[in-house]
Amino acid sequence: MNRAQSDTIGFVLVFSLIVLTVGTVYAMGFPALQELRTGEQLENMERAFTVLDDNVDDMARDGAPSRATEIKLNGGTLAVDSETTIRIRAEEVGNASNNVTVNATSQPITYREGNTVVASSYGAVFRQDGDASVMRERPGWVVDDDHALVPLVVTSRSGDRAALGGSSTILVRSTVIGRGVAGELASDSGVQVNVTVSSPRAEAWKRYFESEGLAPVDSDASDGEITYQFTVDSLVVQQTTVAVELTS
Repeated sequence: MNRAQSDTIGFVLVFSLIVLTVGTVYAMGFPALQELRTGEQLENMERAFTVLDDNVDDMARDGAPSRATEIKLNGGTLAVDSETTIRIRAEEVGNASNNVTVNATSQPITYREGNTVVASSYGAVFRQDGDASVMRERPGWVVDDDHALVPLVVTSRSGDRAALGGSSTILVRSTVIGRGVAGELASDSGVQVNVTVSSPRAEAWKRYFESEGLAPVDSDASDGEITYQFTVDSLVVQQTTVAVELTS
């Protein structure tokens, strides 16, 4: 009888240990697996936006009239429903009356899942986690000691759908509706250029400008707006305006 009781108690203890172990692994491991899965999905979305950016670049740089990009959603929301602004002000050094200003307001293409946003804006690709943002693909500005070429890709929503969510595959149709030189200025005495960006991803723009050697005028990105400056002999701002339609 004592042996039978000991076997029963032993079985209960072993069974309890197994249940406790399984419960602990589930409680601790399942959230980690979910986090890993979400991270992989967001990395896949970044790659999809890189393809989208390449297609946009084909239109801006190579003159393609339109492009279509398929993006598979993973439970988040794809949208063209916000605004960011870039303002470029150029003046001849020593002669402020000789100047040019370009104002460009764009609606970025964004994918939002939880606290993370992947965005295509002005020919660049960003990832934003909360208040922190990083530029994954650069916009292709060329600024050296003598010349500056600034290509601006300005996107705007076309069609009735500003946003689509779920787990389906979305077709992003991009069509050029305008292209040309938005502003240019050249002078032997030099051209001083101020670039102001108003964006939720101003911190990423700040790091990009600093990596390109631009000088800070207002580098406080906490309010979502920064201004950087450079001086060259000539400036050309090219603008490609693209209408973006989301279809399921």
